[in-house]
Amino acid sequence: MSAPSRFKTSARDMVLSLVVLLAIIGAIVWLTQGCEFSPSGPTVDPSSAPTVDASKELTSAARRVDYPVRVPGVPADWRSNSSNTMPVGEGAQRTTAVRVGWITPGGKYLRLSQSKAPIDVLVPFEAGGSVSTVSTGSVDVSGTTWTKYRGRGDEPSWVLPVDGVHLLITGSGTEDEFRTLATAVQSATPVPRS
Repeated sequence: MSAPSRFKTSARDMVLSLVVLLAIIGAIVWLTQGCEFSPSGPTVDPSSAPTVDASKELTSAARRVDYPVRVPGVPADWRSNSSNTMPVGEGAQRTTAVRVGWITPGGKYLRLSQSKAPIDVLVPFEAGGSVSTVSTGSVDVSGTTWTKYRGRGDEPSWVLPVDGVHLLITGSGTEDEFRTLATAVQSATPVPRS
């Protein structure tokens, strides 16, 4: 009796090894429930996100920047989960952006950015890359016209210039949620600087 060919042994061993590895991976996924099929995209569990005090963070940031910062009064069921002050632009255009993000009850995310940066710098910065700074339209919010731009992926950006500051809203929120935040920030008075 002759020994099996080297090719047959190698191919059979590879298939058996693959079956064993798939069984191990399947057991791990099943035990940890680590995979989920979600054809509509990822969802956010609002209760699992961190929480920050948006009013306190914006008030604190207002003392560190040289432009007026507003604290919008958002609905009580919106959870503020992020806040930061980031450098924006280069050279003579270098400034900062004061940013706060909220998760809405429906699991959508909205971020407000306030900056003196020009629109052609701020819009791409908030979109995370090179996006067109050509307006895609406008929207009227309680008699105030916000200009629409492209944001990250299919998310829009709404921009309103007020007193030398650009207010920019972006995120995955619904149009009604964008309008709620736009109304809140455009009607907010700037934080007194001390």
